[in-house]
Amino acid sequence: LHSASADPTVTVDVTLTGDTPKGAKMQVALVKGPAVKVRDSGMLSDPRIVAWMSQVAEKARLPYQLEVLEGGTTDARAIQTSRAGVPAGCLSIPCRYVHSPSEMVDFRDVQNGVRLLVEMLSQPLDWD
Repeated sequence: LHSASADPTVTVDVTLTGDTPKGAKMQVALVKGPAVKVRDSGMLSDPRIVAWMSQVAEKARLPYQLEVLEGGTTDARAIQTSRAGVPAGCLSIPCRYVHSPSEMVDFRDVQNGVRLLVEMLSQPLDWD
Protein backbone atom coordinates (compact mmCIF):
# COMPACT_ATOMS: atom_id res chain seq x y z
CA LEU A 1 0.00 0.00 0.00
CA HIS A 2 1.18 3.49 -0.74
CA SER A 3 0.00 6.76 0.71
CA ALA A 4 1.24 10.32 0.50
CA SER A 5 0.84 10.94 4.22
CA ALA A 6 1.86 7.67 5.88
CA ASP A 7 2.18 3.95 5.51
CA PRO A 8 -1.14 2.18 6.04
CA THR A 9 -1.81 0.30 9.25
CA VAL A 10 -3.87 -2.74 10.11
CA THR A 11 -4.52 -3.43 13.77
CA VAL A 12 -5.73 -6.69 15.32
CA ASP A 13 -8.42 -6.67 17.98
CA VAL A 14 -11.49 -8.56 19.16
CA THR A 15 -15.05 -7.51 18.43
CA LEU A 16 -18.48 -8.21 19.83
CA THR A 17 -20.79 -10.82 18.34
CA GLY A 18 -24.51 -10.76 17.76
CA ASP A 19 -25.01 -14.52 17.86
CA THR A 20 -26.47 -14.86 21.36
CA PRO A 21 -29.93 -13.84 22.60
CA LYS A 22 -28.54 -10.98 24.72
CA GLY A 23 -25.70 -10.12 22.33
CA ALA A 24 -25.18 -6.89 20.46
CA LYS A 25 -27.43 -6.24 17.48
CA MET A 26 -24.90 -7.06 14.78
CA GLN A 27 -24.17 -9.70 12.15
CA VAL A 28 -20.73 -10.82 13.39
CA ALA A 29 -20.78 -14.36 14.78
CA LEU A 30 -18.40 -17.06 15.93
CA VAL A 31 -17.28 -19.67 13.35
CA LYS A 32 -17.83 -17.33 10.37
CA GLY A 33 -14.20 -16.21 10.20
CA PRO A 34 -12.35 -13.10 11.30
CA ALA A 35 -14.05 -9.75 10.77
CA VAL A 36 -12.83 -6.92 8.56
CA LYS A 37 -13.83 -3.72 10.30
CA VAL A 38 -15.80 -1.30 8.13
CA ARG A 39 -16.50 1.13 10.96
CA ASP A 40 -17.13 1.47 14.65
CA SER A 41 -18.24 4.36 16.84
CA GLY A 42 -14.78 5.94 16.75
CA MET A 43 -13.43 5.29 13.29
CA LEU A 44 -14.20 4.62 9.67
CA SER A 45 -11.72 2.18 8.12
CA ASP A 46 -10.03 3.32 4.95
CA PRO A 47 -12.14 1.74 2.18
CA ARG A 48 -8.99 0.77 0.27
CA ILE A 49 -7.84 -1.29 3.24
CA VAL A 50 -11.28 -2.92 3.64
CA ALA A 51 -11.25 -3.83 -0.08
CA TRP A 52 -7.67 -5.13 0.09
CA MET A 53 -8.33 -7.31 3.14
CA SER A 54 -11.53 -8.68 1.62
CA GLN A 55 -9.85 -9.41 -1.72
CA VAL A 56 -6.95 -11.21 -0.04
CA ALA A 57 -9.38 -13.34 2.00
CA GLU A 58 -11.41 -14.22 -1.08
CA LYS A 59 -8.34 -15.05 -3.16
CA ALA A 60 -7.03 -17.31 -0.37
CA ARG A 61 -10.52 -18.81 0.10
CA LEU A 62 -10.59 -17.80 3.75
CA PRO A 63 -13.88 -17.08 5.50
CA TYR A 64 -14.36 -13.53 6.68
CA GLN A 65 -17.18 -11.20 7.67
CA LEU A 66 -17.62 -7.45 7.58
CA GLU A 67 -17.89 -5.66 10.91
CA VAL A 68 -19.94 -2.59 11.76
CA LEU A 69 -19.70 -2.00 15.51
CA GLU A 70 -22.19 0.52 16.92
CA GLY A 71 -20.40 1.02 20.26
CA GLY A 72 -16.75 0.97 21.18
CA THR A 73 -13.66 1.50 19.09
CA THR A 74 -10.14 0.20 18.58
CA ASP A 75 -6.55 1.45 18.68
CA ALA A 76 -6.78 1.97 14.93
CA ARG A 77 -8.68 5.16 15.78
CA ALA A 78 -5.67 6.73 17.49
CA ILE A 79 -3.39 5.59 14.66
CA GLN A 80 -5.78 6.90 12.00
CA THR A 81 -5.85 10.39 13.48
CA SER A 82 -2.11 10.71 14.17
CA ARG A 83 0.17 13.04 12.21
CA ALA A 84 -1.57 14.21 9.03
CA GLY A 85 -3.72 11.08 9.05
CA VAL A 86 -2.82 7.44 8.55
CA PRO A 87 -4.86 5.02 6.39
CA ALA A 88 -6.04 2.42 8.91
CA GLY A 89 -8.12 -0.71 9.16
CA CYS A 90 -8.65 -3.50 11.64
CA LEU A 91 -8.85 -7.28 11.58
CA SER A 92 -11.15 -8.37 14.41
CA ILE A 93 -11.57 -11.75 16.04
CA PRO A 94 -15.24 -12.35 16.96
CA CYS A 95 -15.49 -12.67 20.73
CA ARG A 96 -18.44 -13.34 23.00
CA TYR A 97 -18.51 -11.71 26.44
CA VAL A 98 -15.80 -9.13 25.65
CA HIS A 99 -14.11 -7.54 28.71
CA SER A 100 -15.33 -10.27 31.05
CA PRO A 101 -13.54 -13.14 32.83
CA SER A 102 -15.16 -15.60 30.40
CA GLU A 103 -14.37 -14.20 26.96
CA MET A 104 -14.91 -16.82 24.27
CA VAL A 105 -13.55 -17.08 20.73
CA ASP A 106 -13.65 -19.93 18.25
CA PHE A 107 -10.20 -21.34 17.56
CA ARG A 108 -10.98 -21.58 13.82
CA ASP A 109 -11.67 -17.84 13.69
CA VAL A 110 -8.29 -17.19 15.33
CA GLN A 111 -6.53 -19.58 12.93
CA ASN A 112 -8.20 -17.98 9.91
CA GLY A 113 -7.31 -14.53 11.22
CA VAL A 114 -3.65 -15.57 11.40
CA ARG A 115 -3.87 -17.10 7.91
CA LEU A 116 -5.36 -13.88 6.56
CA LEU A 117 -2.61 -11.78 8.15
CA VAL A 118 0.07 -14.08 6.70
CA GLU A 119 -1.52 -13.82 3.24
CA MET A 120 -1.72 -10.04 3.53
CA LEU A 121 1.95 -9.78 4.52
CA SER A 122 3.20 -12.35 1.99
CA GLN A 123 2.42 -10.50 -1.18
CA PRO A 124 3.35 -7.16 -2.69
CA LEU A 125 0.74 -4.47 -2.35
CA ASP A 126 -0.43 -2.18 -5.09
CA TRP A 127 -2.35 0.68 -3.49
CA ASP A 128 -2.53 2.77 -6.65
